[in-house]
Amino acid sequence: MTINEQSGVKPSVQVASAIRDDIANGKFATGDRIPSARELAERFGVALTTAVKAVEDLRAEGLIETRRGKGSYVRARAELFRQGTRRYSRTPAGHAPNMSEAQAGGWRDEVTATRWREEATPQIAERLHITPGDPVTVARYVWILDDAPIQMGTQYEPLSIVGGTPIETPVDGTRGNPGVIARFDSIGVYIDRVEEKTRARMPTSEESRILQIGSGIPLLFLTRTHYAGDVAVETADIAIRGDRMVINATHDVALPEGISQP
Repeated sequence: MTINEQSGVKPSVQVASAIRDDIANGKFATGDRIPSARELAERFGVALTTAVKAVEDLRAEGLIETRRGKGSYVRARAELFRQGTRRYSRTPAGHAPNMSEAQAGGWRDEVTATRWREEATPQIAERLHITPGDPVTVARYVWILDDAPIQMGTQYEPLSIVGGTPIETPVDGTRGNPGVIARFDSIGVYIDRVEEKTRARMPTSEESRILQIGSGIPLLFLTRTHYAGDVAVETADIAIRGDRMVINATHDVALPEGISQP
């Protein structure tokens, strides 16, 4: 690969992208040493400082680790799976869906939470079918795996619904806390529909900072709203590192009438 000077993409980003592709394609496997910054500078015909920046970006992403005096090596990183179908349901334990996904995938994440109140912006008000400026509770959750943040979600609930109830304050990040469906069940508001829209985009500066994303890594960005009948009771913005998450979906297809599988 040669650097495309006409692309408008920084050379360091192009170098990091090439090494990222080499790792994804198996040229460098887990535990393999990648070329040094000096070797990368020679390979791509870029300044040493440019190659150093590319290596720093890969390290910031958690894709490689640098061992003093030995070089940089590909880190082991498990892919995380999120259910794309049948993700939301009532369960006896009342946990959020990510609990069952973590158990099925064999990983254990930790969650931090920051909670506050604010006036609904026009965008959030439209999704919650309330008036801009109406008070909402807000909770920002960050999911951390292997000491690296992988997902953040900002959740909004109208105070007109949760105010004065036991769920007025959103849950903290304690493992095993009830999910949205179980929380609203507890106050007699029964969610019967969840709508999600998923888009791929580049992170904002705030998302890059919180999720420690280097240059060139996209997000999976979801907007989610829980409904009880026609009433929107919760909405959330969810940003997931695109290099760590797989959306796993199974779709049942009805057989023609009179046909059964052997």
